[in-house]
Amino acid sequence: MNTAWQEARYDSLYLFFHSDVVMLPPGSDQPIQGVEAMVESYRQFGAMGTIHAFEIKKVDVFETDGAAMVHMLFFVDFEIEAGRFQEEGMEVYTVDVFGDNPLVVWRTQIPLKKE
Repeated sequence: MNTAWQEARYDSLYLFFHSDVVMLPPGSDQPIQGVEAMVESYRQFGAMGTIHAFEIKKVDVFETDGAAMVHMLFFVDFEIEAGRFQEEGMEVYTVDVFGDNPLVVWRTQIPLKKE
């Protein structure tokens, strides 16, 4: 999934998200709902700037019956119109693991450090 958005292969992202996925973006009280809106959010981010580096620092997976919670610590160095930023954060997913194709049903990001 992370390779797909970094390479601007946005249509590939449909393979990772449930049709009714919900994301609560950091600093917002307006959720992004549905796979179309989710994929569009990646497209918009890609159109806004340039990724200079993206590194996954650590991934923890907590499994339950039918679901998994994933915590992914990351570092990103990116440039948008407002300037160049380096951030550390945590991406949090709830993944529906029923069936053959696990799908993200909920996502958020938690900023941890910004430079």
